[in-house]
Amino acid sequence: MAQVTRLMVHRADGLQGILTVPDTLLGGRRSEVTLRHGHHETIARLVPMKEANGVHLAGDIWKRLSLPDENVLDVHVLWDEAENLLRIGPLLAIMARVRRKKGQLTGAQAPVFERLSEAGRTLGVLTYVFSPLEIQWTKGTVRGVYWNDERKWIMGTFPLPDVVYDQVVSRRFEDRPDVKESRNKLIRLLYPRYFNAGFFDKWTMFQWLSADDRTRRQLPATTLYRAPGQGTQFLVEWGDIYMKPARGSLGQGLVRVQLAVNGQALYRWRKGPGRTETGVAKDPRAWFEQHHRFLRRRRYILQRTIPIPSLEGRVWDVRALMQKDESRAWKRTKMFVRISHPGEVASNLAAGGRAERVEKVLSHMALGLSAERGLVRRLTRTAHNVAQVVEESSGLQLGEMGVDLGVDDRGGVWIIEVNAKPWKSPDTDEGDERLLERSFLRPVAYAKSLAGFSP
Repeated sequence: MAQVTRLMVHRADGLQGILTVPDTLLGGRRSEVTLRHGHHETIARLVPMKEANGVHLAGDIWKRLSLPDENVLDVHVLWDEAENLLRIGPLLAIMARVRRKKGQLTGAQAPVFERLSEAGRTLGVLTYVFSPLEIQWTKGTVRGVYWNDERKWIMGTFPLPDVVYDQVVSRRFEDRPDVKESRNKLIRLLYPRYFNAGFFDKWTMFQWLSADDRTRRQLPATTLYRAPGQGTQFLVEWGDIYMKPARGSLGQGLVRVQLAVNGQALYRWRKGPGRTETGVAKDPRAWFEQHHRFLRRRRYILQRTIPIPSLEGRVWDVRALMQKDESRAWKRTKMFVRISHPGEVASNLAAGGRAERVEKVLSHMALGLSAERGLVRRLTRTAHNVAQVVEESSGLQLGEMGVDLGVDDRGGVWIIEVNAKPWKSPDTDEGDERLLERSFLRPVAYAKSLAGFSP
């Protein structure tokens, strides 16, 4: 049985080919041992020491294993006596569209990667960030960046990792043929130790959720757009609908269409950040005929608008961040309300929305304290059901997802959509620091478990 120990690993530049360990760590007498870090291996001559302060690695071994350029690492070692193998790690690689300036990460995700790297240090998990375009497959190495003990990003060459956490949040980047090729190679190499690959398709998601008794009854009427006549019939039936690109994200391309008393179609179309087009068509069919080709090409879904009571004249929903940790079970890390920016049709924070505590918003519905608590429990239960159904239906290895829920004017809970790459704010606008820290610790703890380094 493998033994996992957390201890300090020191670089000993004055030694060659030698590994010194506490004599209680490995047990038994042996002259050499195989060392592994990620997908790099080497043989080291073993020197047990009674008073050894952690593990000491000769400088040449440190280099052959492509360990980070530091003198001391606070990590785990896993001893497999049957294989005469000592693993140093675990090694977690966060795959992303990397943006760098003068060696430092830039862009909106940079603070997120800092938080995840700090979580790695807290849990004893070596973590680096890399682009799928910087893998040297023939050498089994990756060019990436590492958050060092001076809290700076340093470039380095690392082994292919034990686990990959997919944080590519750009669909356009992910759709590049070279990115797809690298991702598929990594999945084949590491599965099931590669999690949160790709994005969800909204129409496929509806089919998964509508096929399961745990979630079917909480879905608003939804259909895939096919023709002007079909779209007209759907709008006339419900009077108020949302239209969403099946492969869209961040509220881009979202359209709300309402049927006026005089038969006109009133619409608000989110064209991009800060750009919402409003207009009127003489009737629903005229609107659908005008935009038919675009709606078909982008594969739009039509969804009945849930009768959610407005808040200060704005739309809102509830986001539940569902994650796994070392237990590999789904847990609700945090839940908050997203309130749209004035005039916006989407509540996404990326669209200028703001976050509020669930309890604060529900108090405006005047349900009473007991009913509010019951509603929070139903929201949590629904989010758990969604996470389980999506994981089972997709067959994907998932470590987190964002579940967006609506609460109607009668207190009913509805499933709006599911996000494969939920944004984790690096600040505390959405809640307290404890929950914020947990949202970064849990995916790293899950990766540690996948790598086999959990007790």
